Amino acid sequence: MKLIIAFAVLIVSISAASDQELWADFKKTHGKTYKSLKEEKLRYNIFQDTVRQIAEHNVKYENGESTYYLAINKFSDITDEEFRAMMMENVASRPSLEGVEQANLTVGAAPESIDWRSKGAVLPVRAQGHCGGCWAFSAVASVEGQAAIKSGSQIPLSVQQLIDCSTSYGNHGCNGGLTISGFKYIQYNGLESEADYPFRGVDTTCKANGYGRSVVKLTGYKQVEASELSLKEAVGTIGPISITVYATLWKSYGGGIFNNELCLGDTLNHGVTAVGYGVENGEKFWTIKNSWGAEWGESGYIRLIRDTNHSCGVEQMASYPIVA
Repeated sequence: MKLIIAFAVLIVSISAASDQELWADFKKTHGKTYKSLKEEKLRYNIFQDTVRQIAEHNVKYENGESTYYLAINKFSDITDEEFRAMMMENVASRPSLEGVEQANLTVGAAPESIDWRSKGAVLPVRAQGHCGGCWAFSAVASVEGQAAIKSGSQIPLSVQQLIDCSTSYGNHGCNGGLTISGFKYIQYNGLESEADYPFRGVDTTCKANGYGRSVVKLTGYKQVEASELSLKEAVGTIGPISITVYATLWKSYGGGIFNNELCLGDTLNHGVTAVGYGVENGEKFWTIKNSWGAEWGESGYIRLIRDTNHSCGVEQMASYPIVA
């Protein structure tokens, strides 16, 4: 019901407000500033095009022709091509799982639906900003989930430590990396809290104190067989699972169950975390925690169509840590 009301308010506000009013609100909400009047004019024109695209799609949603709606967000002043280029910077986030031990999952053990947020195993959504460190946010979210499930710990852990310190494990900080390599780093070095090693959003010199300030350690990590059935068993019985998806079409997602026939898994370019799954009005979905801030999507999450051939590659590269 809350989503329906929020969407109704969104539609009314877009319809009633002028482009100039929406633009002023957009800049204020997202703290947007531009180097020159010329650049602002360019961004305003792009914003107008985005608003029209959103309105056109949302008519389909209102008419029951789409299961998701679009909304103005921090990406509304960049073109689809610019967003696509931004996502391609994360292609290195596609992890290589060769040689990683595979999880031994019992088919049928998972419940029909689950949401680890309601069980205290998912910490607040964060924003990666201009740092291409989605792989680190995904890894940390999985570690936080396993720590919460095992010991009840709900301490936010350091993404910045992975960005700064795991380059020798094959990662490239804000220029991309591998979730699995992040797990491997934590296994041998531990991971500090966000409070002790806060996020900066840029690559900085490693300041980790070895195990001295570490609040969590890993004994290893495992991969999940590349199928949505196996991913369901993993999420349902183990907890939040790190995955890599094709997120190029997620730019203006506002809410609902994202179901786009073009969202295939041939190019995986964004690390996120599967934190649950369920069914709404007969539509199966995944609940995915993103790292684009709580103002994007459904309070920072996206519900993604489940058990189809256009689930954005959600099942292809899944893994999770084992907390000591």
